Amino acid sequence: MQDSLTDRLNEGIAEIMRFLPRLAAALGILMVGFAIAKMIERGTDLALHRIGFDRWMREGGVTEALERAGTSLDPSTVIAKLAFWTVMLLVILLGANALGIAAISTLFAELLNYIPSVISAVLVLVLGLLLGEFVKDLVLASAGSLRAAGNLARVAKAAIILLASFMALDQLEIAQDIVLVFFIAVVGAAALAAGIAFGLGGKDIAAEIARDYYERSKLPSRPRSEEQRQAHEPREDASIVPPTHVPPGERRE
Repeated sequence: MQDSLTDRLNEGIAEIMRFLPRLAAALGILMVGFAIAKMIERGTDLALHRIGFDRWMREGGVTEALERAGTSLDPSTVIAKLAFWTVMLLVILLGANALGIAAISTLFAELLNYIPSVISAVLVLVLGLLLGEFVKDLVLASAGSLRAAGNLARVAKAAIILLASFMALDQLEIAQDIVLVFFIAVVGAAALAAGIAFGLGGKDIAAEIARDYYERSKLPSRPRSEEQRQAHEPREDASIVPPTHVPPGERRE
């Protein structure tokens, strides 16, 4: 009995001694990885601030969208935080592998594989906001004289942002079938609304165009060239000599 307890105690101590190096390696990986992640975060934030990234995002409406979401972070800080946690997930994955914990390694490996989709979705949204703002300014510049120019510009911007949102959801692989059906429904409803609005608003213009075409079609056709016009005019016969005036008392020879 005593020998059995001693053997079990020795096995436990041996297992702890085998685990301590793995624990030390994991802790070392975490500490070094945390320091590297912080350096990457600060470097990314500093570089984005120097190139004027926040100014571009403010002009494109991204900063306004972040403020509406309830965050006080600027776009450069958000990108820097995203870079930090990307590195930290990789560090945690390496630490879990060092500890030999398969479940944690699998979980963080799946999270790490999902990060490119998140980055792609963020980039699609940012580009959509920038493109929407550009199209809005373009519509205002080209149709500024119209009374509804502001509404047209806002509708164009909203359409592009909506399309970018659907593309971002597709990148995240969130309910792709539902997103596709909803996107088709939105596009169909927008096309139907535009058709009805154009039909109701442009019926007077269409009637005027049809009336003008009908009136022009009723006018007599005219010759298309000088030769055709001369062909329609009566010609004098050169063989007919006009009568000459003969004084009274004289005969015509």
